[in-house]
Amino acid sequence: MNTVPTTDEAKVQAKRLRTALAAAGIDVGHSASLELLAKSHGLADWNTLIGTAGPAGRAGSRSGDPSGTGGNRATATSAVVPILRMFDWDKAQDFYVGYLGWTVDWGHRFEAHLPLYVQVTSPDGARLHLSEHHGDGTPGTAVLIEVADAAAVHAALATKDYSFAAPGLEEVPWGRTVTVHDPSGNRLTFLQADGDRARADRELPPIVTEVTIPLEPGAAFDLFTSFTWWVEYGREIGAPVTVSDEVAFENRQGRLPIGRVLHRHRPTHWAMTFTLAQDPATPTRLDVHFRPVDGGTRVRLEHGGWDARNGERRGKFNDWPVILGTFESAARAV
Repeated sequence: MNTVPTTDEAKVQAKRLRTALAAAGIDVGHSASLELLAKSHGLADWNTLIGTAGPAGRAGSRSGDPSGTGGNRATATSAVVPILRMFDWDKAQDFYVGYLGWTVDWGHRFEAHLPLYVQVTSPDGARLHLSEHHGDGTPGTAVLIEVADAAAVHAALATKDYSFAAPGLEEVPWGRTVTVHDPSGNRLTFLQADGDRARADRELPPIVTEVTIPLEPGAAFDLFTSFTWWVEYGREIGAPVTVSDEVAFENRQGRLPIGRVLHRHRPTHWAMTFTLAQDPATPTRLDVHFRPVDGGTRVRLEHGGWDARNGERRGKFNDWPVILGTFESAARAV
């Protein structure tokens, strides 16, 4: 019988593994050594190993071993546990334990002076790993935590004496949210999902802005797609603009791409992705239509591509009338 080690035994084995690899010139982080150890026991990951050992740290049997009581518990799990970077455990503990009301399940250091690695659990069973190890997570990570009652979460937090957070209760198209930031800048959003509207592929309506300019459609198209009229909003004064497959502001402090060109149909339609002040992994989209009218061209800008992945930022893009006002002024100066 090949028995899965207890949690404590596994941590000792992981330390030995990491030391042996270091001696061979192979440097692995704390979390990586735990994952490697779990796989050496034939398990999917470290979380599965812990689940197999059980909360009391008792050993279990490998999946498929009929002689052990833990035989059926060593199967792959669907749980995903984010690893968040932290820099100060005392501050993190004040936030997660004192403010959020979570509990510390366990913590580990390879030596007393080395970085700490901790698991914390919410009253509803959500788990997070917090790590002081370099390479374990990136500060500013966003985590979405589903809850049954966001209002209850908000009410509970409002009773806490914690001067570094005062979250609101927000209504978004896919549900109700409460968002807080931990001391290392990680963002935790508690979401009470609103049925089908929580689907990430459900798009929200575009932001639409229109303006009429005294140029014929071809000239309006050329002026708009040059982006030389764009002032501020990511572009330094007088900075050159590159428009090829990508639109970018060539600022003195560094090049700033704002999107990739999707469609050029002069003089009626221009489309591009839009990443300015957004996560490039979930870009939105600009569609600009040019229609001839008496005295010039009606320009209609549609800022779309909003869904559950990026929709929380939609309300921040309310300056399109100002931006297109600058475009209109440039057109009148031609």
